[in-house]
Amino acid sequence: MRAEVNRSPVFTIEANKVAANKSVADPESKSYTFDEVIDIIGFGRTTWHIFIASSIIMMAVLNETMGISIIIPAAHCDLHLTATDKGLLTGVSFAGIIVSSHFWGYIADTKGRRRTLIVSLVLTAICALVSGLSINYTMMVVMRFLVGVFISAPSATIFAYLGEFFKTSNRTVVITYASVAVGLSAVFTASTGWYVLSFTWAIGIPETVLVFKPWRLLFFVYTLPTMIGAIWLMVLPESPKFYLSRGRESEAFAILLRLYLENHPHATVDDFPVKHITPEAGQKDRSTAPKGYGGFWHVANSVWNQTVPLFQRPNVVNFTICCVVQFGLFVVSAGMGLWFPDIINRLTTSNVLDATVCEALDESMDADFEHELEYEVVIGDEACNDNINERVFIYAITLGGLYTVLYLAMSVLMRMLGRKCLVAFNLLCSGFSGIALQFVNDPYITMALFCSFLVFAGTSISILNGATVSFFPTNVRAMAVCLSLMMGRLGSVFGSNLVGLIMEENCTLTFNLFATGSIICAALTLILPS
Repeated sequence: MRAEVNRSPVFTIEANKVAANKSVADPESKSYTFDEVIDIIGFGRTTWHIFIASSIIMMAVLNETMGISIIIPAAHCDLHLTATDKGLLTGVSFAGIIVSSHFWGYIADTKGRRRTLIVSLVLTAICALVSGLSINYTMMVVMRFLVGVFISAPSATIFAYLGEFFKTSNRTVVITYASVAVGLSAVFTASTGWYVLSFTWAIGIPETVLVFKPWRLLFFVYTLPTMIGAIWLMVLPESPKFYLSRGRESEAFAILLRLYLENHPHATVDDFPVKHITPEAGQKDRSTAPKGYGGFWHVANSVWNQTVPLFQRPNVVNFTICCVVQFGLFVVSAGMGLWFPDIINRLTTSNVLDATVCEALDESMDADFEHELEYEVVIGDEACNDNINERVFIYAITLGGLYTVLYLAMSVLMRMLGRKCLVAFNLLCSGFSGIALQFVNDPYITMALFCSFLVFAGTSISILNGATVSFFPTNVRAMAVCLSLMMGRLGSVFGSNLVGLIMEENCTLTFNLFATGSIICAALTLILPS
């Protein structure tokens, strides 16, 4: 037995002692709430590892869903992409997220956050790498859809995983700071894209039709955070709160003791005062939930019971508004945002001087139309231009920097304005920026307004998520957030495809629709409770 103690972490054995002591029902032992245990554990080395790994995974989610917008302008000649093709390609990963989100939510709640994250991240990395080897447009669409299916799990589960290592009062702040990864992702994708796409080499793969170019390498680069996150999670613990919710108290104690000892290097097992944790309301019921796929009808009934109250009084009004506003936020920030590099590339390469954004885009699209009938494209063929102006990357890096700064600023402004007023203010700024940028012909002012159009909408998503949590009772809260985010991702697909369909025909109408939608959503936000 002594040899086993030396090989295994001491917390595993001690956790069994704790469970045994609990069965004796010692009246002298104090029962702690989960938040009190987190206070005792403190913020130390392992907590930092969890925070940084979670931030990297959030960055990976953005890389996989938004990084394609950097690649498309460089790949459109090789894959013979029309504007409609680009719209589908930029939005198809969000379609994958939409169709799989309920499935991954069930898996994360029954099999564990950490296991779900590791499996989904590995599968995401595989599909993303295969995307870089796509030989045609159809293969690319299929692989990007699968990337969306698998990245759906970390896109939501990572918030639960990270938040469950912190007490309730600190979760929103911690998640807000972790959301800075959104801005860092934009900086990473733009800066690495700038460097990799500056090369012009082309390597023919023997006995295949594949020509390996820099844009293909970019898929591999963008997948690095996904692989790093998966590997890092392998040495991190499962969420102790997940184990408690499943009635696996001894395993939860083992993790909590591990966190305590690793966060306090000079502490011993005897220093850990916790012998029992007070169960949360409803925890016993959750522990009896189906632990496998055999309880399908029980799960289906549970999902139905959680969904129906959202469409009944008093929840239906707030839930509907949250879904509509979330849809509008994603339409602008992600739907139009996916087109940001392509639009900037067209603006910076336009031959029209002192032009408004729509005048420059119309000229660029007319030039592209002259070459769309040319299907056969060879390396070096001047009929199709896949060069990207350097200013595209500069503006994209600037956009990422703005996201980073604004996410930090939102935590301060939230205390001054409140969540509801802050979201409404951001949406008004976004909407009026989208209208104003159509009437200026100075390129720098145009870029500033375009960035404001996207960033003010994008930074409001996490604020609305936090507000949504507080609007609904605990028994339907997770379902409310899940469905509102699903509506948001549907907005991403709708927005990106709408740009591809109507931007060529009527640029002014496109920007006015998006901007007006932001202003309408701002008005709807004011109806929500404070």
